[in-house]
Amino acid sequence: MSTLQLFSLNTFFKLAFSRRYILLALVCAWWLPGVAHALPVVDKHNLNCGKTFPCPPEIQRRVDFWVMVFRKWNTDQVIFHDATRPERVYSVKKTKFTCSRRRAAKSLERERTRIKNDLSLVAKKLTQAAPKYTKEQAALLTLFPSKNAKEVRRAAHNVRCQQGNRDRFLEALKRYEFYKDHILVVLREAGLSEDILYLPFVESAYNPRAYSRVGAAGLWQIMPRTARTLGLQLSATIDERFDPEAATRAAARYLRRATDKLTAKAKEVDPSVTNSQINPFVITSYNYGVSGMWRAIDKIGPDYIAVLNKYKSRSFRTAVRNFYASFLAARYVAQNAQKYFGDFRIDDEFRYSVVVLKRPTSTERVSKVFGVSKDKIKKLNPALTRNVWKGWRLIPDGYSLHLPYKSDQWQKQVAKLDKLKPESPLLSGNQYVVVRGDTACEIARIHGVKCRDLIQLNNLGRRALIRVGQKLEIPAKHKPATQVASTAKAKTVQVAEAESTKVNSTKPTKNSLTQSKSAAPKSERTQDANGVYRKLVENISVDVAAGRKNGRWVFSIVVEPEETMGHYADWLGIGSTRAIRKLNGISSSTQIRVGKRIQLPVKTDDQVKGFEAKRNEYHRTLVDEFQQHYEILEVEQYRVKSGDSMWKIAQDHELPYWVLTRLNPQAKTPAIGDTLAVPVAKARKPSKEPPNTKGG
Repeated sequence: MSTLQLFSLNTFFKLAFSRRYILLALVCAWWLPGVAHALPVVDKHNLNCGKTFPCPPEIQRRVDFWVMVFRKWNTDQVIFHDATRPERVYSVKKTKFTCSRRRAAKSLERERTRIKNDLSLVAKKLTQAAPKYTKEQAALLTLFPSKNAKEVRRAAHNVRCQQGNRDRFLEALKRYEFYKDHILVVLREAGLSEDILYLPFVESAYNPRAYSRVGAAGLWQIMPRTARTLGLQLSATIDERFDPEAATRAAARYLRRATDKLTAKAKEVDPSVTNSQINPFVITSYNYGVSGMWRAIDKIGPDYIAVLNKYKSRSFRTAVRNFYASFLAARYVAQNAQKYFGDFRIDDEFRYSVVVLKRPTSTERVSKVFGVSKDKIKKLNPALTRNVWKGWRLIPDGYSLHLPYKSDQWQKQVAKLDKLKPESPLLSGNQYVVVRGDTACEIARIHGVKCRDLIQLNNLGRRALIRVGQKLEIPAKHKPATQVASTAKAKTVQVAEAESTKVNSTKPTKNSLTQSKSAAPKSERTQDANGVYRKLVENISVDVAAGRKNGRWVFSIVVEPEETMGHYADWLGIGSTRAIRKLNGISSSTQIRVGKRIQLPVKTDDQVKGFEAKRNEYHRTLVDEFQQHYEILEVEQYRVKSGDSMWKIAQDHELPYWVLTRLNPQAKTPAIGDTLAVPVAKARKPSKEPPNTKGG
């Protein structure tokens, strides 16, 4: 036998022998109590943050946790960890479920309960003279070097669930490579730090079509009310929150104002404060609001760590406390993308050329002239609403239309488009008032339009429920109708009672939306869910109240959620809010409150009609967008507790504030013990939801 053969044989036996003992050690570690049990480890990262957005030592481990969320764990993994010390990770589970705070899956709740019970037992054993720990308990104890029973007991009630984001972050990186140049230009023009371009990783995963459970939209996740204050258009035709360029300019305006306001307040408290100290407050304000951060500085001072540790507020929750750390983590991972993701292909789906339209144009005409499918145009123009894609509204003149990238910028097609005759939208301009015996499809037949178009245009839902006295918008005819509109009322009254009952059931009772699971069969709960969107449209209050006071006419409204003074000025066609503020004695720094009655400077009947129509369009657009993104599964009962407000309940249930108030119009200020109708919503396309950093 050769020396080489003998060496190979000896090596083989040594490896086999060593592996035998390794296997034996693993078996012992599994069965013997008290032997260390491996827990997921949160790596330490060389963050190297710099001075603009510093990484205080007190939050570096928190940042490390979020780096792991973005670079290691995917969306099919959930991480159970300590809410206040996120680097304490107890377990990571692969699952198809998400960390919903509202309706956690039973398997996830079992895991949370297991961890909680083990921590409680560890806390109890720490008070014993000679405690014996299981391998899991011994591992948990290593996360608490102080061996303090009180600290462990507190942690048992602080177990949080967080979904991973690695795969979503990779998709975000592909989009980021395309959008970053434009964002950098806007940030420089606003005098803001270039590092702010990493904020959309946290907000939307760089998805311009992202839409959150509370109604925030677009790349920068802007709320409807905020959109108007930042100069964005939100109408039945366009929602510029979904336009990445317009939204970026709006976000820059917000951050510039936040920087100026918070700097002024910080210097008022401490004249020696630096920009480096203020910037964490500016970033956090994007999640918590400028006013919230202003109050925190006023109460605690411009010390960010002191605010994290000492500031108390019902709305200053885990998601807010994690926001700056998650921003720092996103910046670090994006800057080290090659290290953590290797080579990846930039997503060309969002690369486009821009064509500015000279006149209102239909999507149908655009598709034909440019030879691009409507689906492709739709992907590149998420700001255009469903009304435009259905042909009920035209793309307005002056709109910057995004088309697939072409080096010559589509010059020949643009010239051809400009020569075509003006178009009209596919709307008849008519309204029909529902009478007894009507059905949606019969009304559509009489007017010579498609039933599904009438249902969609009026947000009637899958069961097409209508009520006597309801005003329906009539879409334009796709072809000449054999019946004339003047005969519609007479013909629909003659509809058989059986058909009327089948398609148009009786209007729900007052409490039909508040039936609990135990009180109502599943079929009834489904019926309630189907009626939610119809109820949201029906309960839109847009009327202007008119009355005489001191010998003159006074026009007033009650402020609804997501409305601003700027909206009222737009809807009245008066440009500035100065006249409205003067009439109501409201200063320019004061925001109007929901439920407050204010007067409007109305001069003509046409102003009132235009105001009501535009106000109705605005609120119906909010309903329509939410309906497109979320399906209502059922409606639950919620009993109001001490400390609750409509805003807090909406936040806890991850719903837009206006959804809760409109479904419960009788409960503007709910009392303890009141029962509210609270819908359970599910994303129709989870890929368009922003990253979930709130956890559960």
